[in-house]
Amino acid sequence: MKISPSNRIPSKVPGSRAGFSLVEILLVIAVIAVISSILIPYFSPIRRAASGQVARQQQAELQTALSSWVVAQSGGPGGLAAARATYNSAAGSRLQLLQNYLQAATYSLLSVDGGAVTSTALDSMNAYLQFSDWASDGQPTVQWVNR
Repeated sequence: MKISPSNRIPSKVPGSRAGFSLVEILLVIAVIAVISSILIPYFSPIRRAASGQVARQQQAELQTALSSWVVAQSGGPGGLAAARATYNSAAGSRLQLLQNYLQAATYSLLSVDGGAVTSTALDSMNAYLQFSDWASDGQPTVQWVNR
């Protein structure tokens, strides 16, 4: 059979227009809105500020727990010298010493990597916490260290 111009399939349906339908445009807008609502918080400075506040709060809670531990331990046998010796000998596990002085939720968020105390909030701030050694003329502290 020979194809003639009258036998060809029309490239365009009669009465149709080129372009997008309203449904297609609304669907594209909806997809863009969903993707934006997911991605915008990750790039927001508010998220970084919130992480910083959580990390500083974790540092304050650790310092409070450390002070409570010192008071409790220095009242026992051997007093302050025994508490200092226990603390200084537990260099890698000082966070474990404070487990009973921290809320369980806070303790579960923290982990120790070497001597560094880390958490998701601290990692997002590119920092970690470190326990100072306890010298005889001072108090132990929880120090903020930037990576």
